[in-house]
Amino acid sequence: MLGQRIVTAAVLLVLLGAALFWLDGGWLYGVFCVVALGAAWEWAGIAGLPSRPERARYTLLIAALLGAAWFAQVEYRLAPLIWMAGVLWWLLSFWLLRGFPASLEIARFGPRARQTAGVAMIVPVPLALSALVDGAGGLVALGTLFAIVWGADVGAYFAGRAWGRNKLAPSVSPGKTREGAWGGAVVALAVVLPVAALWLPVSGAGLALFALLAVVCVLVSILGDLVESAFKRVAGIKDSGALLPGHGGVLDRVDSLLAVAPLFALGLYWLL
Repeated sequence: MLGQRIVTAAVLLVLLGAALFWLDGGWLYGVFCVVALGAAWEWAGIAGLPSRPERARYTLLIAALLGAAWFAQVEYRLAPLIWMAGVLWWLLSFWLLRGFPASLEIARFGPRARQTAGVAMIVPVPLALSALVDGAGGLVALGTLFAIVWGADVGAYFAGRAWGRNKLAPSVSPGKTREGAWGGAVVALAVVLPVAALWLPVSGAGLALFALLAVVCVLVSILGDLVESAFKRVAGIKDSGALLPGHGGVLDRVDSLLAVAPLFALGLYWLL
């Protein structure tokens, strides 16, 4: 299993690097959309669409909305409003998580609500990733986003194993601890703040605001992981899918990224 995870991760990193090097604009957006559609296929199962035809229809709907989002940005510069829709979903999800598990039971948050949540969760993300690459921060901004997500995840894992004592959300994800969350925040910030100071066009008060944005993004990264875990727990599944050998599903790997990307893009839109 470890070998599969390493090989899969290496292949994905090479493919991502090649896409970032060779592609731009709509072509790069299309690459991000492919990943989003993999997440949409898996989310359809969580959203109460178990059969392949139902999942296919939902995935096609997401594909159409991704196309509409690109058109809305190219023609009318509406990306910030689309990102805001994603941010509002994650604010709502925090409220839903506080009432877990009753708040997410199928009788209260049914298939239609879940399918709508999937739209708000998935559609803004490729647009956010593309905007980071094309914006003032360029690839550094995109790398900073990945550093926040991966730094928080890796730091939380090792800090949790070393010092984890107090459960963060035992009813949702028993393995996560408060100490792990703090460790993830420290690692992520230790990586991204020097990068921002050296290579992003922020300084003085702007750098202080960026630090605040990074802190909030780390918290939202943890929220994204917890929300997906909560939905999977209610649905009675362990992994969202099996598309990535050794890693489970696409959604399992990008849940935190889905939560952070719209907020980070919106924050940099205002800062840079």
